Amino acid sequence: MRETFAKEARPGRAPRLMAIGRLFLRIPLASCLTITVWTAAVASHSVAAGPPAAIRNAVAPSLSTAGQGDFRALFLSIFFTGSLASYLLASAVILAAVGFAESTMGRWRTAAAFLGGHFGALVLYLAAVEAGSALGSDWLASMKRAVVMGPYAGALAAAMAASPLVSALWRRRLRSVAVAVTLMLLLYVGHPITLVAFLGLLCGLVLGQVMHRNTARASRLSAHFARSSSRETRALLSMTVAVFAAGPAMAALAQAPSGPLAVLRDLIVNPVPTIGQLQANCPAAIDLSCAQVVHSPGLNGPGGVALSVVPFLMLLVCAEGLRRGHRLALWLTIGVHVVIAVLSALHLQLFSLFGTYMRTGGRVLSVDSAIVEVLPVVLVPFVIAALLFVSRRHFIVDPDPVLRHRTQVLLPSLFAVFVLGYVIAWFAEDNYHRRAGLLALLTTLPRMFLPYPFSFRYSVSVYPHGFFSTLLFSFGGAIYWLVAMMSVLGLFLSRRLRETRQEFEQALAKELVRMGGGSLSWMALWPNNRYWFNDAGTAGIAYQVHFNVAVTVGGPFGSPADAYAAAEEFTRFCAAHSLAPCWYSVADDQWEHLGRLGYRRVAVAEETLLPIRELEFRGKEWQNVRTAINKARKLGIAALWSTYGELTGSLRAQVHEISEAWVADKALPEMGFTLGSLEELKDDEVLLCLAVDTQGTVHGVTSWLPVFAGGRVVSRTLDFMRRSRGSFPGVMEFLIASAVIHFKETLDVISLSGSPLVKAGTASSGPAGSRTPGPGPAAGAATAATEGDVLGRFLNLLGSGLEPVYGFRSLAAFKARFQPRHRTLYMMYQDPLWLPRIGRAVTEAYMPNISFRQTAKLVREIVG
Repeated sequence: MRETFAKEARPGRAPRLMAIGRLFLRIPLASCLTITVWTAAVASHSVAAGPPAAIRNAVAPSLSTAGQGDFRALFLSIFFTGSLASYLLASAVILAAVGFAESTMGRWRTAAAFLGGHFGALVLYLAAVEAGSALGSDWLASMKRAVVMGPYAGALAAAMAASPLVSALWRRRLRSVAVAVTLMLLLYVGHPITLVAFLGLLCGLVLGQVMHRNTARASRLSAHFARSSSRETRALLSMTVAVFAAGPAMAALAQAPSGPLAVLRDLIVNPVPTIGQLQANCPAAIDLSCAQVVHSPGLNGPGGVALSVVPFLMLLVCAEGLRRGHRLALWLTIGVHVVIAVLSALHLQLFSLFGTYMRTGGRVLSVDSAIVEVLPVVLVPFVIAALLFVSRRHFIVDPDPVLRHRTQVLLPSLFAVFVLGYVIAWFAEDNYHRRAGLLALLTTLPRMFLPYPFSFRYSVSVYPHGFFSTLLFSFGGAIYWLVAMMSVLGLFLSRRLRETRQEFEQALAKELVRMGGGSLSWMALWPNNRYWFNDAGTAGIAYQVHFNVAVTVGGPFGSPADAYAAAEEFTRFCAAHSLAPCWYSVADDQWEHLGRLGYRRVAVAEETLLPIRELEFRGKEWQNVRTAINKARKLGIAALWSTYGELTGSLRAQVHEISEAWVADKALPEMGFTLGSLEELKDDEVLLCLAVDTQGTVHGVTSWLPVFAGGRVVSRTLDFMRRSRGSFPGVMEFLIASAVIHFKETLDVISLSGSPLVKAGTASSGPAGSRTPGPGPAAGAATAATEGDVLGRFLNLLGSGLEPVYGFRSLAAFKARFQPRHRTLYMMYQDPLWLPRIGRAVTEAYMPNISFRQTAKLVREIVG
């Protein structure tokens, strides 16, 4: 049995070993550095506890060795660290960071960045220590005699130097994670090597700009580093909160942390008063020993330990809520950081009032010096809170209302139960505490629920001694916060939960869209839309409310016979709710009945329809399309049809990278409303067409929305269009031509969608016999035309201003290569006095996350 198993297992090991060998051969520089580090460690007997003292003096640079002019240690320090764990960490960092850089920008550039970053970081480190000592910084002065060893600075420098050459998505993630982690370790742990690593990262960023300044692609990527989609912005903010939440835990695990924020280890992670603090604050008149207090289960037992990690766990829960875009997570995270900052400042002030000392990292600081050292403890949480507040427009998700109501009832009730039980136990169990009175009771209550070493006079008089009061004091706060965190996490996960009515509305809308609708009707099922249905449930309208304007997503969907009645009923519904109806992107087939209801119209887009049943790419007018098809064939690129759920992980990741790179190129945020993003690709009814080469690289992607009539797909609408920066010219022509070939056997017409703000100056009055407000039909028609001309000219100006940013007119010119039929899409409105508000509402619908700065930029683009 064992022999059989061994024989079957051997063939599986060989491919894995060969794969590892091929990996090492692809990154020879990183492999050689790793082998050299371990060879030096074994040869010098440094594996277990670092190099011996004689070797350490020769290979570890410090301020004293640099002052003696011995710079050999600057180079030799690369190959040594302090312990076995450090050697393992150094190997992982070299293989990951240097290997990434080597595979991205080549061996020689990586070697130059590695050595340049290492030497530059050490020089800056020695200069910073000398300058900090001269300025009186105790933290930097403590590093004067410290030695630094390891390849961390050079490895981080190499990775950062290579970062301009990767896609916008991964460049942003790589830089953000590296900066956040190294900065967190520097502020919380504060060892010399963390300062050197952070300086190496900064050197790498500078080297990346210098090394790739002549590369147009890298320069363009670097220029757009700051811009990202709302989804990516939330992910980066969530990561930042999680990383800094782990800071106190890292300080608690580190040996003798000395960073500016290391004091938070005592304030949050390990909030137990020291014996010295207890002896200094206990009155001599008390006979009982202070040791009884320090060994209280609420301070030094499992309850105190559980309570001490509450801020860390709560911030991790909030980080998950931020990633999901919850507004509640945003304000809760801001509140937690503000509370930490205020309590830290209060702690410092209280200790100065009581004339005590703060202990951090084995050092006792007087209040005067602590004010300078602990100032970052107050500032950093405020900075994170401010950063979240500035980015608040990216968080628009609200929790399930039923779950939110239950949480609002549960948490205050549970808090009241614990407080009331503790008060009853306090006065019922101990005669001494009954005499101590209410003030002593109130002194212990904050410490029961807040993991914080309040600096009141620690003594046995303010701590419970009875069984039930001690039990509640020790474990009540931990249990309460555990329930609170689980409840809040449930709220953050409740995005997928809906009210029964919301589920019914979504299901009914999808059913009606399958009955019939226009080329934009599938967009009615996208997030952030509301629904109106007629009483019979045979017709529906999707709309969004902005500034008391109900902006519809196309026209009615459902039974075509009920379209006119639905439009009339929806108009009355808006009037009853003090909403101004605005029909957006509707075609001429809606004009007949909407005109009779007193609506005016103005063109807002040109839709391109492509009859494909008999389409052949022949003739001079199709030369560009044929060239794109032939180019793709020569490069081995084929069209891959799939849904998002059927894509492999690699293909999904590439689609995300392409989308983020596209967003990074835009000076304004990604638009929504009738323009889909990554989230809208995930529906199984949406078909994706990817241009993929033989290596599995995605060169471009398009998405095609279904158009239904009578329960079957009768057309497809082009929505999502993205191409990679390295794709061949003509990849979009190839993808659309592939769609024509793919759909021509089953469909008659496909839509290349609308081109917003193209030919937007056309306006007219209602059809013959329609009712128009005003002194008479002729006057009303003339008034409507005048209003339409004014609005049309404004939209034309808006389209011209947005052309450099979004290229709507260039997109329309591109679609014209396919010789399509054109159909004008209109915006229809009733009251001309509402036009300014309708303009704001449409802008808000398309760009809900636009900031004040971006709005100013948009205005400058239009005016320019």
